Amino acid sequence: MRVLSVFIILLFPSLSWSQITFDKKEIEITASADQETVTFVFPFKNTGNEMVEVVDVNLTCSCLSAKTDKELYSPKDKGRLEAVFSIGSFTGVQRKSMTVITRQKGKDKVRDALLAILTIPDVITIEPELVKWKVNEEPSEKVFLMKVPYTEPIKILSVNCSRDGFECTWKELKEGREYEIRIKPLSTSSPMLGMVKIDTDSKLKKHQRKLAFFSISRSRSRK
Repeated sequence: MRVLSVFIILLFPSLSWSQITFDKKEIEITASADQETVTFVFPFKNTGNEMVEVVDVNLTCSCLSAKTDKELYSPKDKGRLEAVFSIGSFTGVQRKSMTVITRQKGKDKVRDALLAILTIPDVITIEPELVKWKVNEEPSEKVFLMKVPYTEPIKILSVNCSRDGFECTWKELKEGREYEIRIKPLSTSSPMLGMVKIDTDSKLKKHQRKLAFFSISRSRSRK
């Protein structure tokens, strides 16, 4: 085995191995319903015998920001990478990867892949998220179903449409738990995009207004 290792090094002298060793490369966190951001901390150590520079951290989502506590790490130095996830409108299980790029003087860059897994509890769900009509289609009524899986019930206070020319009504099916929101265009003669604004009595600020979307679009022409 030792002979094989020496052979590989001689055959591929430009190969680089990471001298940064992470305690964990995958971290799972469950957010609370009222959180706006969640911070993932990835501790690491320079386990090599040379100075290591953190060149960059490549992110796969605009919802993430990340940084290390410094740029240069001497041998045996410990460090940490902090990645902040901005929850926004995300729900469910979110898997976001990032790549830490490091370099030792005179050697090729090395990439370490990290994974942040965030579970975001559902407070209010709306299905479907988008209802659609085609231009000149019969202006039939469409229905959104809003549910509240959160521990505390939430009531609708008002429902408003962002566009004129639509009838919009709502009905409580299960008190504080389930609602039906109906929308109907007076005409489908012109394409448009719009939203239904749903105001609630949620104690969680980010859930006091929810949005559902609708569109009237032209049919795609066939070639």
